[in-house]
Amino acid sequence: MRIRVATADDLAAVGACADRAFLTNMLPVRHIAEGHDEDLLDQIRRQNLHVISEGSDSTIVGFISLLPIADHMFVESIAVLPEHQNKGLGTRLLTFAEQEAAHRGLASVRLFAKQKTTDGFAFYKYRGYRETDRCDSDGFPRVFYSKDVPRTHSAAALRRCN
Repeated sequence: MRIRVATADDLAAVGACADRAFLTNMLPVRHIAEGHDEDLLDQIRRQNLHVISEGSDSTIVGFISLLPIADHMFVESIAVLPEHQNKGLGTRLLTFAEQEAAHRGLASVRLFAKQKTTDGFAFYKYRGYRETDRCDSDGFPRVFYSKDVPRTHSAAALRRCN
C-alpha cells in the first residue's frame, strides 16, 4: 500500500472511487452534486488530495482530501472502494492525515460524517475521534469529530521561530 499526492491523471479513478464509496439511495453522489469533477480537480491542483494504491499496477483503492485550516487539518472527504473496506485502508488514510497535521504543527484533525452513515460513528470513535457537534446542513444531518494530534518537535520549533 502506498499513499501519494493525486495527479490530474488520477481524476477518473478518484471520481469512480467516490461514486462507488458514497452510494446514496443507489444513486452515485457525483450525479447528485453538480461540479463534482471540477471540485476534485481543484483539490488535485491544490495538492490536497492523496490516493492510496495497491499492487504493482498502482490501482487506486481510496483517497483522502486534506485542507489545513488555522490550527487544524480538515478532512474534506475520505473514501475507500467497497471491496477494499474493512482492510485497514481507512485507518491508514486517517493516520496519514494525523501525521500531516503533526508535521505541519497543527493541533488536531477534524471532519464530519453524515448522520445516515452510522458505521462511520463507530469507525471514528474507535480511532480516537470525539464527537464535537451535530447539525443539519443542506438537508443532511451531520456529526462533527475531532482528534488532537501531538505536534512533532521540528514543527513546534518552527512555530516558535516564526
